[in-house]
Amino acid sequence: MELLYLGHSGFSVRIGGKHVLFDPWLSKDSNSKTPRRVPPAASASQFRDVDAVFVSHEHFDHRDPATLEQVVTRNMCQIIAPLETLEGLNVPERLKMAVSEGERFTIQGMDVQVVAAKHPQSVHAVGYIVTVGGQSVYHSGDTYDFFDLSRVSADVGLVPIGGTYTMDVLAAITAVKRMRLKHVVPMHYNTFDNIQADAKDFASRVKQTKTLPHVMQPGESLEI
Repeated sequence: MELLYLGHSGFSVRIGGKHVLFDPWLSKDSNSKTPRRVPPAASASQFRDVDAVFVSHEHFDHRDPATLEQVVTRNMCQIIAPLETLEGLNVPERLKMAVSEGERFTIQGMDVQVVAAKHPQSVHAVGYIVTVGGQSVYHSGDTYDFFDLSRVSADVGLVPIGGTYTMDVLAAITAVKRMRLKHVVPMHYNTFDNIQADAKDFASRVKQTKTLPHVMQPGESLEI
């Protein structure tokens, strides 16, 4: 499995011969909500072999229409997201797949489990576990810690640590202890002022559990 951290909550993941994107937010246009945003580490134009794009919910820092429309249309790949997230996107309807937590399905040779996320600021937020060739990756989307995370099992977990409508470092540590993850990568932190977090502190605390932490910088790749 090879991961490329796109920044914020965005990842490119190559797993079992498949290539998927999670929550790509790659537009560089300024946004009044994020005046000090750390720039993304990639551009939408560089992705030309994508099999599917997964979007966790409708908030602007996860649902970036310009990025999604460019990637999905160029690759003619499926975009998988809650219905509210898909609405208004200018991509062919046949490429949209609306999902809800609890669903399981296979698409393009990938086994997908849609899991719950606790993010009450969203209309409908979910996470995903994608399994290919015996390897699995979990993208939590925006979520607080909650008991049902104990049902999550994956080789790699991508979890928020920035606080402000998601888990902070301490809550994320508790969540990691609940979940069955071999590896964990923190996300959704230090992109802008109100989600500052110490990823090194997170990693040092995770090392005391059975999960191996990896702190990635935007633009950095990791092979597991």
